[in-house]
Amino acid sequence: MSLHWKKRLEYRLLRWQARFESTVFDRSFPWIAAAFLWTLFILLALAKSRELSQDSELASIMQSVWLIGEGYTPESSLFGQNYLASQGGFLIYPIAIFTSFLPTAITLITIQSSALAFAIVPLWRLSRDVANLRTGTSAVIVAVYGLYSAVHTLNLAGFHLESLAIPALFSAIYCAFTDKKYKYWAVIMLALVTRSDLGLLIAGLGALWVLEGKKKLGYQTLAVGFSWSMIFILGIQPMYNGGVFPHVDAFSKYGSGNPFSVLWGMLIHPISFVTELFSEANFDVAVALLAPVLFLPIVAPRYLMPCLPVFALYLTADVPSGEFAEAGQRVPVTVCMFVALVFAIQKTGRVIVQRVNVDRTVLGALLITAAVFFVANSATSPYEDPWAWGRRQPVDVARLEVADLIPDDAVVRAAPKMLPLLTERIALWEFELPEKYDDRLGTEAVRNVNWFVFDRSEVPIGWTGVDILDFQADLRISQRFVRVYNNSGIEAYATPQAAALLGLEPIS
Repeated sequence: MSLHWKKRLEYRLLRWQARFESTVFDRSFPWIAAAFLWTLFILLALAKSRELSQDSELASIMQSVWLIGEGYTPESSLFGQNYLASQGGFLIYPIAIFTSFLPTAITLITIQSSALAFAIVPLWRLSRDVANLRTGTSAVIVAVYGLYSAVHTLNLAGFHLESLAIPALFSAIYCAFTDKKYKYWAVIMLALVTRSDLGLLIAGLGALWVLEGKKKLGYQTLAVGFSWSMIFILGIQPMYNGGVFPHVDAFSKYGSGNPFSVLWGMLIHPISFVTELFSEANFDVAVALLAPVLFLPIVAPRYLMPCLPVFALYLTADVPSGEFAEAGQRVPVTVCMFVALVFAIQKTGRVIVQRVNVDRTVLGALLITAAVFFVANSATSPYEDPWAWGRRQPVDVARLEVADLIPDDAVVRAAPKMLPLLTERIALWEFELPEKYDDRLGTEAVRNVNWFVFDRSEVPIGWTGVDILDFQADLRISQRFVRVYNNSGIEAYATPQAAALLGLEPIS
């Protein structure tokens, strides 16, 4: 009897497998999965934004796109430079068209979440049409992408223009394998206008195509990618930054003045460069990226190769560290990681009829590992209580009230979490409290502004109650500012003239 039921179960499974291999399922499933993932991503990102946990990272982008929408150059006071000097992301201009008549933060979050989610579609096509994997195997790869911590971190880390390059790069790789040359160059250009140093990744793809036997396409891609990065790094980005490449300081340990001196410093001090590259911190980063995919991409190292040069530069740069601060730097390795995963899984299987059949044990282990690392490390892990995001505390309500209070033409310096609420202003500066109180802080806080927002909830542990009182007194007395708002730890100060224009009375 048990044998009879076993045969019936196998028969049912074969029938369902045949249905899943149908053309209708193959065409519709990735779009349905992408729509589901987009809904999840946008809900998580909007909830995170609603609880006002974002800081100057998102505010800088918001101010830049608002300036473009208002007809100004994107000379963000929060960036301290032109937005284009940072990464040469000219795609910000068409995005600013949407933010000129739609809410800035919601629009940016929606665009980024949709790009991350719908990257599933070209990834699915790569798995099905190039690697010839079955629908079940392709669905596992899509699920692992949806659980990948780096993708979730990028979704929550403000807005990174380079996130829009992920679906473009997946599409470019798929188009190269299927000889869709016009679409290939279109999506390559889309990726390049998100971030200039992605040209180094594109050049790496060119080397991959040469190894794959697509020599003409490979040499063309290598030339376009390398030329693009060199033109922007040496010419266009410095043009927006007073003639100086803005990221030289990040590599000051190797050289200064220009990128060539940095490169020369790396060449003549290889031991220093290699030691930094293979430091314990960077080893931990590599493990965190490879472990959720069961280290399978190492089985197909050729497809990891394109991201290695640019990722090595990211790892050795002296830039702010942290999961969210480094989210944009994970774009190249995320793309190559999943391309390598597709072909690594293909290698583990064997061809049956026209499709590659992969052992269910391997797929099960991959899916379980991805789920475990999602729960353990993801920014949206259940242990982070994402269902509780978006609940506004009294301090959040106070921040919103202050944002409504400050006029659009104000010149403002504010606490980090206030910045995303105040971006629609030409002059806006961040004021982050140092670990220890300094007598000069009051002067710095109100220098060249007529509004200042103090967030007592973000006061460092090193401050005493007396330090807070001294700082408040310095603002109100020696600097002749008046306090016009005080609620739930949020205080707003203005010059007497600015307060009088709004009919605000000083409060104690």
